[in-house]
Amino acid sequence: MKKNLLIFFLFFSSIFVFSQSENTILNIEIAGNNRTKKEIILREVTFKKNKNYNTDILNEKIKESTENLNNLKLFNFVEITQNKGNVYIEVTEKWYFWPYPIFEISERNFNTWWDEFQANDYSDFSRLNYGIFLNWENFRGRNELLQFKIRRGFKEHYLLSYKIPYFNNQKTIGINTNLQLFRRKKTHYQTIDNQLLYFENENEYTANDYEANIELLYRKDIHYKHALKIHYFSSTVNDSVILKNPNYLGNNSNSGNFYKSTYSFTDEHRDYVVYPLHGHQLSAEATKYFEGTSLINHFELKARVEKYIEPFNRLFLGSSFAIKLASYGYQPYSQEEGFGYNDYVRGYEYYVVDGQQFWLSKTALKFSIVEKTDFEIPYVKMKQFNKSHYSIYIGVFSDMGYIRDSQNKASNPMQSKLLWGKGISLDYVTYYDKLLRIEYSFNHLGEKGLFLHFSNPFGSKK
Repeated sequence: MKKNLLIFFLFFSSIFVFSQSENTILNIEIAGNNRTKKEIILREVTFKKNKNYNTDILNEKIKESTENLNNLKLFNFVEITQNKGNVYIEVTEKWYFWPYPIFEISERNFNTWWDEFQANDYSDFSRLNYGIFLNWENFRGRNELLQFKIRRGFKEHYLLSYKIPYFNNQKTIGINTNLQLFRRKKTHYQTIDNQLLYFENENEYTANDYEANIELLYRKDIHYKHALKIHYFSSTVNDSVILKNPNYLGNNSNSGNFYKSTYSFTDEHRDYVVYPLHGHQLSAEATKYFEGTSLINHFELKARVEKYIEPFNRLFLGSSFAIKLASYGYQPYSQEEGFGYNDYVRGYEYYVVDGQQFWLSKTALKFSIVEKTDFEIPYVKMKQFNKSHYSIYIGVFSDMGYIRDSQNKASNPMQSKLLWGKGISLDYVTYYDKLLRIEYSFNHLGEKGLFLHFSNPFGSKK
C-alpha cells in the first residue's frame, strides 16, 4: 500500500511540476506601432497564440523574436515581456521619411580621399558629391522601401527603387526593383601596381552606366531567404578609356551591354545584423553572365559564413570566411572585382587587388568597455529621437586573404600572394544603425596606418 501511495505521489508531483513549467499564450498585445502594421511585427515572432510552451523555450522564443524585430531595422527599441499568458510587445519606431541632402566623398574609402585632398593643399573639393536622397522606409507601414536619388558632382548617381518584402497573403513572396544611372567625369580604366589609373575630363563625362534589375524574394521561414535576380547593364565610355584599355568592356568598343541572373540563399541567425555579437550567418549566391555586345559569359559562385560567440562575459569573438570562384570565361576589366571595393583585407585600404577568385578570412576579439546604454536626450520631444543608446568596444583583429588573377598577373604584385592585416580597433555603435570604427592596422609590407570605417567589419560593405 505504501509503495502504491509513493508511486501515486511521484506521478502527481511530476504532473504538477510539468504543468507549472508550461505557458499558454492567451493574448499578444502590441504597442508603439503607430505606423507599422501589426502583421509585419507578428511575421517576425516565433511564438503563437493559443499554444503551450515550456518556460525555457518561451524565454528563448522571446529572445529570438526580439532579435528578429531588431533586424528589421524599423525600430530603435524592442521590448517583449510576458505575464500569466499575456505577451506584450512594445516597440519604439524610427523616423522613416528621410529627404536628406547628400554631401559625400567620391572615393573607395575615407583614407584614399583624405590623402588626395591633402596632396592638393586641402583646396581641391572637386572629388565631392552633392544632391538629395529621398529614402522612405516602412512605406505604408508594410516595411516597404521607396528610394529616389539625385546626386551630382564628381560621380553622379540617379536612382529610382522600390522594395516590398511581401505581397501575397502568406507573406512569403516579395519583390525588389530599381533603375540606376551613373555618370563619371573620372573613370578608372586599369590597375597597375595595385593602384587604380584614372582618365579624367572636366568638360564631359567619361563613363555612363545604366542598370536595371528586378529581384523576386521568397521567405517562408523566419531565418531563411531565397532570391532570384535578373539584371541588365549597359555602359558607354569615352574613346580615350578604350584606347588606354581595349578590354575595359571586353569588346574593344566604347559601348557594351550584358545580362546576368543570380540566385542567392541566406541563413540568418545573427542577433543584430548591423553589429552582431552572437549567432551565425550563412550566405551563398550563384551568378551566370550572358553576353550582349560585351563578350562576358562566365559563371561565379560566392559564399560567406560568419560566427559570433561570447566566451566570457563582455568578451566577444567573431569570425568570417568568404570565398569567390569563377569559371574561366573572359571577364572585362569593368566587371572584374577582387579586394579593395566591397571586400577588403584591413590594412590594405590603399590598394586594389583585382582577380577572378579569392578567399578572405576575418577574426576579431573585442571587449565591451561600455555595454549598451540607453539615455534620454533632453529638450527633444519627438519619441523617434528623444531616446538613444550607445556602446563602445575595444579589440584586436586579424584578416587574411588570397586572390588569384589569371588575366593581368604581371602588373600587380599582390595577386597570388598571402595578404595579412592585423591591428587594434575602437568601435562606437549607436541608434539608427550607426557605427564608427577607428582602426590602427599593419600589413605584410610593414605599412601601418589609422583607418576609419562606417560599417560592420565582417562581410562585405554591401
